[in-house]
Amino acid sequence: MSFSGDLEYLSIVDVIQLLHSTRKTGTLRIVGRKGEISLIFNDGYINGASHYDTGTRTGTILIEAGVISRDDLDRALALQAQAGLNRRPLIATLLENNLVAKDDAYRGLETLIELSIVEILTWKKGSFALEPDTVQICDEFRYFPEKLQEELNLPTEHVLMDALRIYDEKKRDGLIVDEELHDEEPPSAAAVSAAGDLTISADDLGLGDLDTIKRKKPTFHEALRDEPAGSIAAPTPAAVLKEAMVQLKKVSSLPETALILLKTVGAIFPRALTLVAWEKELVAERGIGINTEPAAGPGPVLGFKLPLSTGSLFSFVLDKGHLFFGKSHDQLLRELLYGAITPPADATVLILPLKLGKRVVSVTYADFGTLPATAVPVDLLASCAEYAGLSIESALSHAQQSAKKD
Repeated sequence: MSFSGDLEYLSIVDVIQLLHSTRKTGTLRIVGRKGEISLIFNDGYINGASHYDTGTRTGTILIEAGVISRDDLDRALALQAQAGLNRRPLIATLLENNLVAKDDAYRGLETLIELSIVEILTWKKGSFALEPDTVQICDEFRYFPEKLQEELNLPTEHVLMDALRIYDEKKRDGLIVDEELHDEEPPSAAAVSAAGDLTISADDLGLGDLDTIKRKKPTFHEALRDEPAGSIAAPTPAAVLKEAMVQLKKVSSLPETALILLKTVGAIFPRALTLVAWEKELVAERGIGINTEPAAGPGPVLGFKLPLSTGSLFSFVLDKGHLFFGKSHDQLLRELLYGAITPPADATVLILPLKLGKRVVSVTYADFGTLPATAVPVDLLASCAEYAGLSIESALSHAQQSAKKD
C-alpha cells in the first residue's frame, strides 16, 4: 500500500517531515508539469534523488564543483559501458577507480537532493506517491555499493533546512520563479506509481494526532472527518510548526527569532521559557505559563540568572548544540531553576538550543507544568530550531551586505 496526495494540499516540506518522523523506507515520486523527481528514503532518512533535468545529474554536479574532470567522468562512463550487465552506479564506479574522494561524493549527493527539493518547492501543483519498501537503483541512488559497506543516509532535517534556505535566497535574488496556479495540470498521482491502491490510513503513518487538520485531504487522510459545525479545534503541533516556519522567513533579529521559538514551544508545552546564553550563565528572558496563564502568551522578562556548571544538563546542550527531551533530575534544574519557577509535576523536560553558526545563543526550556508528560514532535521542533538559526544567519548576513553597500 502506498502513500500519495497532492502538493496543492500538502507541501513537499510536510511530506518529507512526515516520512522522516514515521521512519518510512521507499521511493517518493513527485510529478509536476515539468517532469518527475524522485527522493529515496531509508528508515526516514534521504539517501538519494533523481531529477528530470539532465543538467542536474551527479556527474555534472561533481564537475561543476571541481572535484572531478570531464575526462574522469568520460572514463567512468566508458567503464560502465564495458561492464555490461555488471554495470555499477556512476558514483560507485568513480569511487572504485579512485576518481573521486568519498567526502566529495557525499557533498555531491547532498547537493543533488537539495537541488531536487528546491525545484519541487517552486511547484504549486503536482502529485506525489510513495512506493514503500521499494528503493530504485540507478546512477542517482545508493551511491556507495554494498561491498564497500557504505550505506549513506543524510540527516533529513539538515538537508531540508538547507534546501529551504537555498530556495529563499534564489527566490529573493530572482533566480527562480514559482509556478502559477493556472499552469498546465500535472499528471495525476495514479500516473506516478503502478503500485495499485495508493491510499493509506492515518494510523498506518502513525498520524492519528493530526485529525484536526483543516484542509482538503490527500488520499492518506480519507479516514479523517472535519469537526462539527461551530466547533473550534485546537491547532495541531504540525500546524503550529508550519506557522512558525512562515514567521521565521521574515525575522531580522535574534530576539525576534527567540520569541518565535518560545511561542512555538509554548503552544505545545504548558510551560516554556527563553534562557539567553552568556559565557558563564543563562539569563531568563520571557516565559509562557510561568508567572501568567499560558493563554496570555509571553509574560514579562524574568531576569533571574543560572550559573553554568560543568556536567550540568544545560552545559551539555550548550556544548553539543543538540536538544534534550526526557526525564532529568539535574542539580541545576532542581536547585536553581525550579527555585525560581516552581518544579513541574513530571520530570520530563525539553531544552531546545538556538544556534547562530556553531554557537548556541539561547535555549528554550519547556516542561508539562502540573500535567503528566505526553508525546511531542521532537524531530519537528529540532527542524524548526535549525531553520530558525539559518533564517537569522541569512538575515544578519544580508544586513551586513547592505551596510557595506551604503
